[in-house]
Amino acid sequence: MKFFESFSDHLFASAQLVAQLHRENLPTKFPPGMVAEVLWLDAAELAQLYGHTMTASEAVAYVQRSNPNHILLTILNGGNDRG
Repeated sequence: MKFFESFSDHLFASAQLVAQLHRENLPTKFPPGMVAEVLWLDAAELAQLYGHTMTASEAVAYVQRSNPNHILLTILNGGNDRG
Protein backbone atom coordinates (compact mmCIF):
# COMPACT_ATOMS: atom_id res chain seq x y z
CA MET A 1 0.00 0.00 0.00
CA LYS A 2 2.83 2.45 0.82
CA PHE A 3 4.15 1.97 -2.71
CA PHE A 4 0.95 3.38 -4.23
CA GLU A 5 0.68 6.15 -1.62
CA SER A 6 4.10 7.45 -2.65
CA PHE A 7 2.91 7.64 -6.26
CA SER A 8 -0.14 9.60 -5.12
CA ASP A 9 2.07 12.05 -3.22
CA HIS A 10 4.34 12.37 -6.25
CA LEU A 11 1.42 13.05 -8.61
CA PHE A 12 -0.17 15.54 -6.23
CA ALA A 13 3.08 17.50 -5.73
CA SER A 14 3.78 17.51 -9.46
CA ALA A 15 0.27 18.75 -10.21
CA GLN A 16 0.69 21.54 -7.65
CA LEU A 17 3.92 22.63 -9.34
CA VAL A 18 2.40 22.63 -12.83
CA ALA A 19 -0.66 24.51 -11.54
CA GLN A 20 1.53 27.19 -9.97
CA LEU A 21 3.62 27.62 -13.13
CA HIS A 22 0.38 27.92 -15.12
CA ARG A 23 -1.10 30.50 -12.72
CA GLU A 24 2.04 32.61 -12.92
CA ASN A 25 2.04 32.25 -16.72
CA LEU A 26 5.71 31.29 -16.73
CA PRO A 27 6.92 30.31 -20.21
CA THR A 28 9.33 27.67 -18.87
CA LYS A 29 9.65 24.83 -21.38
CA PHE A 30 9.81 21.17 -20.34
CA PRO A 31 10.28 17.97 -22.33
CA PRO A 32 6.85 16.39 -22.92
CA GLY A 33 8.16 13.05 -21.64
CA MET A 34 8.96 14.61 -18.28
CA VAL A 35 5.54 16.27 -18.05
CA ALA A 36 3.90 12.98 -18.99
CA GLU A 37 5.83 11.08 -16.34
CA VAL A 38 5.14 13.43 -13.45
CA LEU A 39 1.45 13.90 -14.32
CA TRP A 40 0.79 10.33 -15.50
CA LEU A 41 -0.10 11.35 -19.04
CA ASP A 42 0.54 9.84 -22.48
CA ALA A 43 4.13 10.75 -23.42
CA ALA A 44 3.80 9.80 -27.09
CA GLU A 45 0.70 11.92 -27.56
CA LEU A 46 2.26 14.91 -25.81
CA ALA A 47 5.38 14.66 -27.98
CA GLN A 48 3.25 14.43 -31.10
CA LEU A 49 1.18 17.47 -30.11
CA TYR A 50 3.89 19.72 -28.67
CA GLY A 51 7.16 18.56 -30.21
CA HIS A 52 10.29 18.70 -28.06
CA THR A 53 9.11 21.18 -25.42
CA MET A 54 5.91 22.33 -23.77
CA THR A 55 4.87 24.79 -21.06
CA ALA A 56 2.80 24.22 -17.94
CA SER A 57 -0.08 26.06 -19.59
CA GLU A 58 0.05 23.66 -22.53
CA ALA A 59 -0.04 20.77 -20.06
CA VAL A 60 -3.14 22.29 -18.44
CA ALA A 61 -4.82 22.72 -21.83
CA TYR A 62 -4.04 19.10 -22.70
CA VAL A 63 -5.46 17.82 -19.41
CA GLN A 64 -8.59 19.93 -19.82
CA ARG A 65 -9.25 18.24 -23.16
CA SER A 66 -8.16 14.71 -22.32
CA ASN A 67 -8.93 14.04 -18.65
CA PRO A 68 -11.42 16.36 -16.91
CA ASN A 69 -11.06 14.36 -13.66
CA HIS A 70 -7.29 14.86 -13.37
CA ILE A 71 -5.99 16.12 -10.00
CA LEU A 72 -4.36 19.06 -11.81
CA LEU A 73 -7.77 20.53 -12.64
CA THR A 74 -8.98 19.98 -9.07
CA ILE A 75 -6.03 22.01 -7.82
CA LEU A 76 -6.59 24.76 -10.39
CA ASN A 77 -10.25 24.97 -9.37
CA GLY A 78 -9.31 25.74 -5.78
CA GLY A 79 -8.97 22.28 -4.27
CA ASN A 80 -5.67 22.08 -2.45
CA ASP A 81 -6.04 18.78 -0.65
CA ARG A 82 -6.96 15.22 -1.43
CA GLY A 83 -9.82 15.08 1.08
